[in-house]
Amino acid sequence: MNKLFHLLALLLLGTMILPSCSKDDDSGKPLIVACEASSSPYCYYRGKETPPVAGVDIDLIEAIGKELGRPVVYKVVPFQQIFTMVSMGKADIGAAGITITADREKRVLFSTVYDTSSQVIVVPVKSAIADETMLKSARVAAQEGTSDLALLRERIKPRSVVPVLTQEDVNSALVDRRADAAVMDKMEAELFVKTSNDKFKILDKELARDQYGFVFNKENTKLAEAANAVIDRMKDAGAIKASRTRHLEILASNPGMGAKTDEKAVKPFILCLDASFAPFAFISENNSLAGVDIVLAQAIADELKRPLQIHIVPFSEILPLVAAGAADMGASGISITPERSHAVLFSIPYDSSVRRILVAEDSPIDDLTAVEGKVIGAQKGSTHEAYAKERLHAKETKHFDSATEGIVLLLNHEIDALVNDEAEADLAAGKFIGRVRMLDVAIPAEDFGFAFRNGDTTAKAAADKIITEKRESGEIPSLFFKYNLMYKQVQTSGL
Repeated sequence: MNKLFHLLALLLLGTMILPSCSKDDDSGKPLIVACEASSSPYCYYRGKETPPVAGVDIDLIEAIGKELGRPVVYKVVPFQQIFTMVSMGKADIGAAGITITADREKRVLFSTVYDTSSQVIVVPVKSAIADETMLKSARVAAQEGTSDLALLRERIKPRSVVPVLTQEDVNSALVDRRADAAVMDKMEAELFVKTSNDKFKILDKELARDQYGFVFNKENTKLAEAANAVIDRMKDAGAIKASRTRHLEILASNPGMGAKTDEKAVKPFILCLDASFAPFAFISENNSLAGVDIVLAQAIADELKRPLQIHIVPFSEILPLVAAGAADMGASGISITPERSHAVLFSIPYDSSVRRILVAEDSPIDDLTAVEGKVIGAQKGSTHEAYAKERLHAKETKHFDSATEGIVLLLNHEIDALVNDEAEADLAAGKFIGRVRMLDVAIPAEDFGFAFRNGDTTAKAAADKIITEKRESGEIPSLFFKYNLMYKQVQTSGL
């Protein structure tokens, strides 16, 4: 719930180049809804029923579909992918208890507010922690992709942040004492406390308040207006409040509902990656994940005889999640560095790349010396960010979560130069011929590897084995050729 928008919605420049999604008459046309189903009571799994999700959001969307005479089709995806699907025109509505923020409103269109909640602190009943200030010396858990985690990192700054991938993982971190406290949505907290037989408590003071809305493509004003009319009518009738009460009662009386779990006994092999870094990982034309890292990760999971489970996260969060044990493996062309090798365990290298610098076509910059002291863009958490600061002496470094957002900044002249890996820079230069160019200078190569939790020698051994076999057979170079070509085709299609 109250998710932090990670800019993956900018993938492929959706909001800049998409035509209007509105039509004069869409009656009868399926209403495609992209949702993340671990946001109780707004959107959660309800088993093998149809639709497979339930919640406040679903009640509202079903009413919107009925009003428009359109059948509703639900696409359950990772939270960050919701914005991508809406901005690409692959979904009409995005839902999952999504917090309305100023940053998000720059890129997507929100409905009117349909509900509000707050962020609170949850601790064991016997905990000595009494308020926010006491979290400074504690281990505090929060879900990746939420404003809860952002609040921890930016405002509270506890001794240790325990990032996890789902709300169920947040609860588990408290139960098994990996965390001394957790920050979460108040309704999630009330549900957790109730179903844990009151072994935990919610501290009295709220940390912040959030307003929730549905997400639309910026061009799809007609659908947004129709949805707003339904939302306003249901709010006035008290139907939204009644829906929330009903779903909270259902969840409280059915512990475990709301989490989609693998019915197999084998623990899934959890991979975290950034899906905006072609050809390693990207969203293909059919809205599925593709790339070299996806193929190699599947082979590693098969070697370990564990089902692969993929979570899309911002690049800067990959290594913290792996180091904390929330994910088994991190990928997305991660550079192997001595500093990172202290925090995680790396596989042997499976690729290497030189850095390249992109500038606008009309820029006077033509060599490295001219880049120094300029405003430089680099992906947050990447080695490019440190390079821009330490080697290019950037006047200012603008960082971002999605590789594609860097191109947007460059095209809009918000930065003077962009540092990127050669493959991504080459793709961008090829797509935006006449608008951006690559400087004729290559910065020494970096090796890329997969990241594992320190001590997980089993997973590392499996990765090393797969990398060695596929490198010796020539498959890895073939994979890079294949996915570079596929990504160029995606770009050409205008997605």
